[in-house]
Amino acid sequence: MATYGSLRRSSARFDFFHVDLSSGELFRSGTLVPIQDQPLQVLRLLLQAEGKVVTREQLRAALWPQDTFVDFEHGVNTAVKKLRQALEDSAERPKFVETLPKIGYRFIAPVEWAPDEGRNDSLPRVVPIAPPGPKAVPHVPASEEGSPATRWRLRFALLAVGLLILAPIGGYLLRPRPHSQPDILTVVPFTTFPGFEIAPKFSPDGNQVVFSWFGYEKDYQFDLYVKQVGQERVVQLTHHPAVFLASAWSPDGRFIAFKREAEPEASGVYLISALGGSERKLASIKPFGGPEAIAVSWSSDSKWVAFSEASSPHEIASSPEHYSIHLVNVETYEERTLPAPARECVDTLHPAFSPDGKYLASMCVLTEGVFRIYVQSPDGTRPRKVTDVKSSGGFADLDWAADSLSLIYAADLHLWRVPLAGGRPEQLLFAQDAESVSLARTGNRLVYAQVRHAGSIWQLELAGRTKPVGSAKKLISSSLGDGYARVSPSGKFITFESRRSGSPEVWVCDRDGSNPVQLTSFGGAQIGPPSWSPDSSRIVFDVRTADKPELYIVSIDGGPPKQFSTGTPNASYPFWSADGQSIYFSTEPPGVIWKAPVAGGKAVRLTGEGEDGSAPQEAVEEKRVYFDRVEAGHTHAWSASVNGGDERPVTGMPADIGWVPARNGLYFINGAPRHFALNYFDFVTQHVRKIAELPGLFTVWGPTLSSDGRAFLFSGIEHSEGDIFLVEGFR
Repeated sequence: MATYGSLRRSSARFDFFHVDLSSGELFRSGTLVPIQDQPLQVLRLLLQAEGKVVTREQLRAALWPQDTFVDFEHGVNTAVKKLRQALEDSAERPKFVETLPKIGYRFIAPVEWAPDEGRNDSLPRVVPIAPPGPKAVPHVPASEEGSPATRWRLRFALLAVGLLILAPIGGYLLRPRPHSQPDILTVVPFTTFPGFEIAPKFSPDGNQVVFSWFGYEKDYQFDLYVKQVGQERVVQLTHHPAVFLASAWSPDGRFIAFKREAEPEASGVYLISALGGSERKLASIKPFGGPEAIAVSWSSDSKWVAFSEASSPHEIASSPEHYSIHLVNVETYEERTLPAPARECVDTLHPAFSPDGKYLASMCVLTEGVFRIYVQSPDGTRPRKVTDVKSSGGFADLDWAADSLSLIYAADLHLWRVPLAGGRPEQLLFAQDAESVSLARTGNRLVYAQVRHAGSIWQLELAGRTKPVGSAKKLISSSLGDGYARVSPSGKFITFESRRSGSPEVWVCDRDGSNPVQLTSFGGAQIGPPSWSPDSSRIVFDVRTADKPELYIVSIDGGPPKQFSTGTPNASYPFWSADGQSIYFSTEPPGVIWKAPVAGGKAVRLTGEGEDGSAPQEAVEEKRVYFDRVEAGHTHAWSASVNGGDERPVTGMPADIGWVPARNGLYFINGAPRHFALNYFDFVTQHVRKIAELPGLFTVWGPTLSSDGRAFLFSGIEHSEGDIFLVEGFR
């Protein structure tokens, strides 16, 4: 048998193209594509280089003899341009021909070479040429740690992902590991790249992992990468940055499905070869649903991809927050919507097919922070609850054990295992700050993402309504994250939410951020933004200790918090009125604004039926209450009378921003990561005035204003980091 190196390689296939170099013909899906001789010669050189760079000098020598007088710089540019036109390629976003400025070019798509017809040679060989992007990524020292996360709610202005990388656990073995079962469980770093790695998923044989990654220099611009266990080479699969991105390997190993949230025209569920190449869109989605709705999963026969999507994706006016499980056929593009596993499920997220093909697991959201895990038949019938899950940090991921007898899920930055038959979840103590998980079908391997992005509280002093005093300064911070600060009406204290004790709790400190004192000890329940009483002696907040949020009041002098009964279900986001007589709050779902007397009595409804309002705040003038309302998938500022009725939008205010009432206007933050700014919206003129650039923060949320109007506080994350860890010997 002839070796491959002895073959005359005259026929190659890549993506939808087939090129016969002996006849000089190029075909796309069987259709002849016109191509001139010089562009064809460029293609030949690039293909034969098998992913290596072909220099401009090499192209010049091949295209023009030494005694030819020609402007070969212009000639090379023209030949490459015509080749790109024939391949329908782009210099800015190349699928095939990558430019290395002033150096040359290389071919970046996988190529399949075939021997000449009629020869008795070996089978065609696939050359998996690495796309643009890193081939080998340097290790980052363990001391280069980053910062961290709490909620992902767009309504609270993108309180982003994961948590600071802890010190690596053990040294990483650089040789491939066999699938024998180790005597002990070992946890080692799998990736230690600059930036943020998330959403790892194993290949069917357990030897490769596909994951999402962005570097320090490009926040929330994820692409997909593949790395083999025991090797440091990394291959980039996608080349279209995404805000959120998650993937899954097909059980037959041929394809990777992924769900991408980016600009609307690039959002959707896609398919790509496991070797790389062009993408094929399977289904459209509503963009910017958030990371809760990003997971995908394959049926055991590799024919269907499950994902979570808004129930009516083509109705512009529908809210993007009510999700159900969809299935799309990778061959016919048929799309099905599965029924919710229970009537009380507001959203159904994180689909996961069992390896044996018998079940589809999913996460049912009852209300924020309260979840259930269900399993159904793959067609959505015969649902059965597996366990209840209460979370203060959010439900992040779900996968099956290889034997299909138990489920592993990530919640509250830990990994948990629960038997399919049900029972008390078991915490897996080896995983810390875990936000996503995948189990290999063979080889007793598990991978998870260890992430961290702690928020800090910042302050911008104001000399006047629209005049800042210097730049914003960090006021309160800790390694585990702080947020939602509120200055007391007396101006002496600040209350805030913090995880510095290990769970989210209400804290209070002096006005300069010193002398922090913990006021609550709920031990893991999710806590909402606090609000002061006018006399600065008490704080009201919501907490989700049961299956619904409830309001509590705590004294700054100490003592256990006392529940504040409103007579309504699911009371959340309280705000104390300036006269001290009432507490505004919202219920969910549906989102309705209420006012309840502090002394006790029946709550009064302030907004009408069929609306969706939340997070009320009383205006400084004490005549109106402002709140968020979701319309057409976007959050807008609205107001109503403090006595109810007279609901109207704040005309002229942008959507999807964090705001706080001020005298005769609203302060709000808008912009993009690293480029946020504080603005003032004037009610009378309806004009917006930019006040100050904020520090180069990754994300911001929770704006508030001191009672005297002299200090603007907000929460912000400086950067997020995440690494992937590999667990060997997991059973």
